[in-house]
Amino acid sequence: QAAQAAQVAQAAQAAQAAQAAQAAQAVQARQPEKPKPEEWPAWLKLGAPCSICGDAGKSEAEAHGVICRRKRKNAIGGCSKGVCWVCMEKEPRSSFGMVRTTKEEFESLEDTAWWMHEGCMEASDLRAYFGGEKELAEARAAADAAEAQVATAEKKPKEAVDPMEAEKERIKKMPVKELKAYLDRHNTSHSDLFEKSELLGRALEVASKSAPEPPPGPAWMKSGDMCRLCGKSQQEQGGIYCRRRRTDGRIGGCNEAICWRCMKRAPKDSFGKVRCTKEEFADLGEDAWWMHHHCFEDGDWQDYFGEPEPEDERWRRTGEAASW
Repeated sequence: QAAQAAQVAQAAQAAQAAQAAQAAQAVQARQPEKPKPEEWPAWLKLGAPCSICGDAGKSEAEAHGVICRRKRKNAIGGCSKGVCWVCMEKEPRSSFGMVRTTKEEFESLEDTAWWMHEGCMEASDLRAYFGGEKELAEARAAADAAEAQVATAEKKPKEAVDPMEAEKERIKKMPVKELKAYLDRHNTSHSDLFEKSELLGRALEVASKSAPEPPPGPAWMKSGDMCRLCGKSQQEQGGIYCRRRRTDGRIGGCNEAICWRCMKRAPKDSFGKVRCTKEEFADLGEDAWWMHHHCFEDGDWQDYFGEPEPEDERWRRTGEAASW
């Protein structure tokens, strides 16, 4: 009986000890964590988002910006918000301020590096950052001059570009192979020409008598262009043109503009089934092109959809049965 009583007493003591340990853990869990020590210099590292664009970086090995923070004598200055290098360079002075830094500059200052938004700085911070009152005044004057220069450039009307002169300048930059291809596209012989200067002269002569070729790249509609179907003026990239520049330089398509609304809603019987969206067109980058199905030539279906043109679709396009 004595032994049993001792075992019961030990079990009770163990239970009390376990309860005390759990209570201590609960109390510790309720206590706020001690703040982590600030890191210096205040780099914006992977996982910490830019307070402007939200970019959180792409590499652990390389910081993608800096944090607004300065270690003063008795306190920490700054709002502790991060700014990536892209926003540091591009944000307007009116909202961001004039105080900027670069990765190279911040890196060169090593352990003494710091940066803050102009709006987070006290007068003493500004003097310390630029090196004194004189240097601060010079920096402010330089920022004022740069801002005025940008404003003047924005107000200055852009000079109209002569399409014919622009086409001739483009031709002058062509190598021999492209000059020959240009003449071929315009059904102009060059078998009697052997020097680049001769090819260029004939190409410029052809250009002066022909309409300028459309520029390379995706055929987006520009602001003010009219949709061929609905007749409405569109915003920038509000639609696309039926156009394709082939690998041999020939231009395919009817060059009619189609807005995205009509691209989606135009009847299949008259418009055809070849459609695309703005997102699809944008994703293709510089290789993007689109044409009406009735503007296709043999091989275009394969290039557009990545598969041979079905016989019934070819018949609709050409009115002829396939020969294969």
